[in-house]
Amino acid sequence: MKRSQKSIFFLVVLAAVIFGCKNDDTETVVFSYSNIVSYNVPGQVGSAAIDKATRTVTITLPFGTDLEHVVPTFGVSSNATVVPVSGTAVNFKANNKVGYVVTSESGRKSEWTVEVKLTADPEAIQLELIPNTGGWESEFTVYHDLSYNKFLTRFSGWNGGDGCVTTELPDGSLLWSFQDSFFGLIDNSRSRTNNTFARNAGFIQENKSLYSYVQLNPGTNENTDTWVRYPGANANDDDKWYWGGPSQVINNEVQMLMGQIQPAEFAGVHVSTDIAIFDTEMNFKELIQDKYVGELAWDGSIFKADDGYTYMYTQQNYGICAAKIYVARVPGQDLRGTWEYYTTDGWVSPAPADPSKYIAVLDGTATQANVFKKGDKYYFVTQGTCFGLEILIYESASPTGPFTNKRTLYTIPDKYTQDADPKFITYNAVVHHALSKEGELVISYNINPVNFGDNFNTPGSADNYRPYFVRVYNWESN
Repeated sequence: MKRSQKSIFFLVVLAAVIFGCKNDDTETVVFSYSNIVSYNVPGQVGSAAIDKATRTVTITLPFGTDLEHVVPTFGVSSNATVVPVSGTAVNFKANNKVGYVVTSESGRKSEWTVEVKLTADPEAIQLELIPNTGGWESEFTVYHDLSYNKFLTRFSGWNGGDGCVTTELPDGSLLWSFQDSFFGLIDNSRSRTNNTFARNAGFIQENKSLYSYVQLNPGTNENTDTWVRYPGANANDDDKWYWGGPSQVINNEVQMLMGQIQPAEFAGVHVSTDIAIFDTEMNFKELIQDKYVGELAWDGSIFKADDGYTYMYTQQNYGICAAKIYVARVPGQDLRGTWEYYTTDGWVSPAPADPSKYIAVLDGTATQANVFKKGDKYYFVTQGTCFGLEILIYESASPTGPFTNKRTLYTIPDKYTQDADPKFITYNAVVHHALSKEGELVISYNINPVNFGDNFNTPGSADNYRPYFVRVYNWESN
C-alpha cells in the first residue's frame, strides 16, 4: 500500500472510532466538585487563603470591622450550590468563623469553614520590656511605652518641651500641657532648624487616638505663640511668663495651676501660683491671679481625697539637690476656695511668711511630687534628687504623710547624665493617671541638653528635649 493510501485509511478508521463512541448527542459531564474557589469582602486585606484539603478559607479584614454584618461574595465549583448563598450577610462576631455547605452537581456535600482575622489595632499600646539589671526592685516590671514615645515624636507643630502633664476631659479626650516648648517643622533626619520657642503649650488628643493632635497655641509651626500669656507680658515673654501645672475638671470647667515666672540666672524664679480657667472644650474663660504669692510653686500634684479636700504639693530646695515637700488644701474641689497650708500651727490661711512653719511631708529624697490614692494607701512618686536617675515611690496612710517605705520604681538610663562630660539633664518625672490602666503606672521623665545649641541643626536634635514614657507593673506594696 502506498504512503498516501495508508494516511487515508488511518483517517477513516479514526473517524469511525470517534463517531462510533458517541451514542447520544445530548450526553453531558456531571461535576462532582464541591469547593469554594474564591471569597471576597469589601475592604478585605489581600486575597483569601483557600485550603481545599481542610476545606477552610481565611480572610483578613481591617481592625474595627463590623463582624456582625459581613456581606461576602464568593465563587464555588462549576454547577455547585452553596448555603448561605453569595451576597448574603453573615455573622462572624461569635468566634470569627462562619460555616458553609457546598453541594456539587453530583450531590456530594462538603462543609467549609471561613475564618476572619483582623489587622492589628493601630491604637493599641506597644510595649518593650526593659531588662532589670538591678536598677530597681525585682518585683517591679518596667516597659518602654513605644506608642506614646512615638506619639510625641512629632514632625510639625509641638515637637519638644518639658513640664508634660495629661488630664482626661469629660468626652474621653486628653489635654496635654507643657511648659517651655518648641514649635515648627522637623525634617526626616529628626533635625530641628527654624522653630519658635513658647513658654507654655497645650493640645488635645481627641478620643485618645494616637493620630490626633488639636493645637491650643495660636498660630502654626514656627509662627506659633505662647498658649496662656501672663497679662501685660512683653511680646517675647522674656519679662514674665507662665509655666503650666496639673489640671482638674470640675463643674464643666478645667482649672489649671499656673506658676508665674520671672527671669533669673538659671531658668526663672517663681513669683506666684495662679489659676487658669477653661471650659471643657478648652476655651479660655478667666485667670485668677495671686492665689498664692511667694517662691513656692504649688503645681507639683493635685488630687481630691476622700476627706472632702483637694490637696496640692510643692517643694522647697535646700543644700545640694535636697528638697522638703509641703502640702496645701482647699475645701471641696474648687480651687477658687480658701487655700490652707499644713504647718506647725495646724492648717492655716493665708500662707505663713516663715517657711520654717511648714511641716515637711517628705524631706530630702524627693523633687516634683506626684501624690495619689489607691486602696487605703496614699502613694508619692518622685525623682530622688534634681536631675537624678532614680524614680522612687513612697506610701502613707494620710495625704499629709509621713511618706515611708521608699522603693525604686525605675532608673533612667545613665547614658543621659553619667559620662565624664554629661550631655543631658533628666527631670520632671510625672505620673499620667489618664494614660494608666488598672495595675500599671505610666510615668514620663524629661531630658534636656546641657548645651541649648544641641536642640538644632543636627540629625536627632529634635529628640534631645522632650518626655519619654515607661509603664510600671506590680508597683503596689503588699
